Amino acid sequence: MASRLSGDRDLPQRILDRRRGIRLDESLPFQIGHKGYEIQGVSINISSSGIYCLVDKDISMMTKLDLCLFLPSMEKRKARKIRVRGVVVRKQKDPVTEKFYLAIYFSRIKPADQTFLDNYIQRRLKK
Repeated sequence: MASRLSGDRDLPQRILDRRRGIRLDESLPFQIGHKGYEIQGVSINISSSGIYCLVDKDISMMTKLDLCLFLPSMEKRKARKIRVRGVVVRKQKDPVTEKFYLAIYFSRIKPADQTFLDNYIQRRLKK
């Protein structure tokens, strides 16, 4: 049974049931690259298996994307760059801003980067 976190109040139960990882509500800038274009995105939340974000471009469902995330390191000297392959699994247009909310599932991530991401999320949740 899925637990309801503060940001999950308005989500239907079936969406909550699909979630595998704990989501960290955090705004992190990142880059999206795909066949001839590169855009900036900002995360709304992130988990070990995906990211929910806001972007300016309408990207089709099931589009494969290359993402470059910059996660602050524990030493806080500089950010760690993590490259992942992702797939758009959900999108919704914001009628006010004309931007798009995307849910991107991480389909490929290096094991060392996965470990860093998992540790980052756990560390931030403890604060």
